[in-house]
Amino acid sequence: MKKSVIFLLNGLGIERPGSYSISIDECMPHLSTLKQTAYFTTAITNSLEPKGAYQQFFLGDPYQMELEYIRTGILGESLSTNQTFISFQDKVNIPTTKTHIFVEPRNEKVVEQINGFVNKLNLEKDERIYMHLLLPQLDLSEYPKLISIINYIKFHLNQHITVGFIMGKNYIGDTSEKEKFQYLKKMLFYCSCERWAETEKKIKMLEEANIIPCNVEGFTTTNDCTITNRDTILFFNTRRENYDNLISAIMENAKEVFKEEAELNVFSLIQLYTNYNIPYFSNNINYENSLANVLARVNKKVLLICDEQNIQQVNFYANGLNPVNNPNIIFMKQDNNMFNKQIVQGLIDNSPYDVIIFDYHMDTSKTINHLKEQLQRLDIIIGYLDEICINKHSLFITSLYGLKKTMPLADYNTEVVTLNYQMQIPIFFIDYTYPHSKYMLLPGETNEILSTAIKCVADDKSLYSLIQTKGILNNILKAIKK
Repeated sequence: MKKSVIFLLNGLGIERPGSYSISIDECMPHLSTLKQTAYFTTAITNSLEPKGAYQQFFLGDPYQMELEYIRTGILGESLSTNQTFISFQDKVNIPTTKTHIFVEPRNEKVVEQINGFVNKLNLEKDERIYMHLLLPQLDLSEYPKLISIINYIKFHLNQHITVGFIMGKNYIGDTSEKEKFQYLKKMLFYCSCERWAETEKKIKMLEEANIIPCNVEGFTTTNDCTITNRDTILFFNTRRENYDNLISAIMENAKEVFKEEAELNVFSLIQLYTNYNIPYFSNNINYENSLANVLARVNKKVLLICDEQNIQQVNFYANGLNPVNNPNIIFMKQDNNMFNKQIVQGLIDNSPYDVIIFDYHMDTSKTINHLKEQLQRLDIIIGYLDEICINKHSLFITSLYGLKKTMPLADYNTEVVTLNYQMQIPIFFIDYTYPHSKYMLLPGETNEILSTAIKCVADDKSLYSLIQTKGILNNILKAIKK
């Protein structure tokens, strides 16, 4: 039975200008040989860490699907009969109180859903809603895009909505961080923080200071958006997030600030992962393009071989942001047996799995020399896979994110250099059923690598493949699609 094998050498990427150069030809002779015989193309990834990389690989960009679900599944006709919405609307209508919406601005299109939601509230003419932005972006390179998103949101908001606080989603990592806990009290309840009506200037300053967006301390665009007693708070979340550190900072500080019995009404759009009892409008989103849903549709099974500490995270994303146990997705703890050719061959040729994914990470190395040694060891597995898969199975050798890391050359040489493989990653592909004379491998995104691998063993027209027949017209059409 034909299988698809994906060997993920996470951290491997195309060297960026100024990066320290490692000779793949010297460190990885098997991979070097494949450069001459296999299909080769590249993919773009913005991730520099496993979490975002796994999400992109197993889900693609789920944000558009989430926004569409909010528009049709939550804000549709059923909203008027949603008991949580009715309760929320009653709280919003309490005189002399404010309504606060916390939202992660991953895309400017979220403003359309927020406007649609606020329109459903039938507010009085001068009634205000304060929208607070939680910046989730994990990389400094996101700032230009973030400026564009915030500017778009500010100029397209419903007349009832005003942008209030802007802060990093992960600013407070733990409620034991007393200094940050106190800062949030001053900011959220007294508006004691920097005020920047021209947010673009402030954001550029944050970028120049090398402060990652998700860690931004927090500032405000207006002075009247403080949280007061009996206010209503809505987390306009598009997925099942955990905001407990922020919620704790709000609720615990409220007890001290208000003196009297604190009463804050907290809701969420999608059910949160939380220790608090927070009413929600919808339980979860069904990500139709997740690995779990695709496997169920095509009746296939996947074996995922990865580090034990990554299994929970991989499982969460592979199952569409859901930590369930799925009989179609089986995990195996990675160990030294993976350097045994007979064991690897048994997993591929004799196991009941249709897709086998080896998940390795090269960002654990402490020196350049250690990294080279790690690449040499992993190249042994690549050699095994090439021999095992030739004329039998599909083989993909690729990565989910590009490494960017500063480290010494060796234990005995403390000269520090920087590797920069971010943005662009390689894709090697071998499959005897796709002769070079008739087919080509298009560049794409990492989730399209997974889709391609499944399509190699499943006849499903809904799956997109990077493997396309040659032809000018066909390639133009594919390029337009992408």
